[in-house]
Amino acid sequence: MEVGLHTKIKPGAEVRYDEYHRAVWPGVLQAIREAGITRYVIFRDGLDLFHFIECEDYDRAIAEIAKDSTSMRWEAEIATMMAVTHDFSGEAGDRMKKIFEL
Repeated sequence: MEVGLHTKIKPGAEVRYDEYHRAVWPGVLQAIREAGITRYVIFRDGLDLFHFIECEDYDRAIAEIAKDSTSMRWEAEIATMMAVTHDFSGEAGDRMKKIFEL
C-alpha cells in the first residue's frame, strides 16, 4: 500500500523541523519499522510537507505507532512546529488522493 500525506509547518519552523529530521530518534525509527512501514519519505516545499509511505496496512501501522510512547513524545515535539499535523486518529484528514502512477 502506498499513502501520500500533506501536512504544513508553521512559518519560521522550517530550519528546526529539518534539523529534527536529520536526527530522528532511534526509538521512533524502530517503532515505524515494527509497525510495518517499509519506506517513509518526506518532501518539503516551503511550509508544505508531502509524505510518501509504503506499508501493508497504513491504518494498522499508525494505530501501532500511536501506542508507542517514544513516538508520541516525538510527535508532541514535532506538533509545536506544525500548522497542520499528521493525523493519528484514523480519520485520515491529512491523506492525499493518488491521481497518477507510472
